[in-house]
Amino acid sequence: MAGLAPNEDGLTAVEEWGIGSFPNISDRGPIWSAFGVFGQPAAIVVTAEGSVLGHMGALDKAGFQDLMDRAHSA
Repeated sequence: MAGLAPNEDGLTAVEEWGIGSFPNISDRGPIWSAFGVFGQPAAIVVTAEGSVLGHMGALDKAGFQDLMDRAHSA
């Protein structure tokens, strides 16, 4: 999920980082709340089986790739 910050388009990072091969959601708050995200930066991944993996804190491209790899292996 990308977004939340006013005046910022979180989906720009999706394009910039080349992570558009799976669904990404631009959200301004309600979805983040449903997953227990209390602030940014944060990243949440829902696997094909419905498991949820999250990271609270900043992620660079390598960190996000690691989160995706863990989600793929879950």
